[in-house]
Amino acid sequence: MNKTLIALAIAAALPVAAQADATISGSVTTKYSNSGVIDTDSRLSVASSEVLANGMTATAGFSITADDNDDTENSGTASLAGDFGTLTVGSIDADSAFQAGDVAGVVADTTEGASSTASSVYGIHYAGTVAGLSVAAQLNASTGAGTAADVAQTKSSQMSATYDFNGVSVGYSYASADSDIDSTLGVDAAQTAFGASYSFGDLVVSAGKSSVADNSLISATYTMTADALTVVAQMDNYHSAIDSNDYQINLSYALSDSIVLSSEIDKNKTTTMVATYTSGDMTATVAKTDDGTTDASVALDFGNADLTLARNGGDAATSVTYKVAF
Repeated sequence: MNKTLIALAIAAALPVAAQADATISGSVTTKYSNSGVIDTDSRLSVASSEVLANGMTATAGFSITADDNDDTENSGTASLAGDFGTLTVGSIDADSAFQAGDVAGVVADTTEGASSTASSVYGIHYAGTVAGLSVAAQLNASTGAGTAADVAQTKSSQMSATYDFNGVSVGYSYASADSDIDSTLGVDAAQTAFGASYSFGDLVVSAGKSSVADNSLISATYTMTADALTVVAQMDNYHSAIDSNDYQINLSYALSDSIVLSSEIDKNKTTTMVATYTSGDMTATVAKTDDGTTDASVALDFGNADLTLARNGGDAATSVTYKVAF
């Protein structure tokens, strides 16, 4: 018994390592369409953040996603942030450092098809800002990127720098190779991009140039708000091998707190019209798309659960989607 008391006393005297609190979240989404197809996707995420004794902040997280085709994807990220900036390792945006310096947006962001989500790779990323100067550097590992169909890519490096002063922002970026078969950098070789933007009042003017295919861009965006009406007009003189020149006008008008009408007109003279009605936890939307068909949806927000009924006018498909998040 004395030995037990001595052991307990020694254990109580030893320092106890601090345990960072972890946040667990996830969701399960099931979609049933009139074709008889049921699609179920699930996601589980764990994240934790801890302020260290030296004042730095360490964070870590991982996620597991799976669908009804037994396709499972895992990703994990760890970072350390302090006065020096932020260092991140693990799953990162494939072109994050390169895009950070493309202030004029002359090169389209990395996307995976129509999903419009950033493609990711495993690598190391650094970002920091001092007196208006922001720098970023990144090394992508040769583990491939994007979907399982992508071929493995060789490792690549990126760097960028931007400087902001009195409404003017200038930037330069470099990538040693295309990081992902799905990316829109356009080539498997090195490329650079530089540009500048100036914001004065409601008008933003940008100009930039890429070393690939003589891509260049000069654009102007004007935003005006008058009571319930918002107008965003954008024009650019974009030169590339596949596209040139564009204009677009977006209009939004709030008839009331519940009803909002919006429209978009572009250079191809295609027009979209959207009407949105919100009442409590319900949001109803009717949209006339640029192909002349009509989409409609009704979404009910029950807090951690969402129910959506939708009709796609393009293929006349209807669906019911139920999502539970925790």
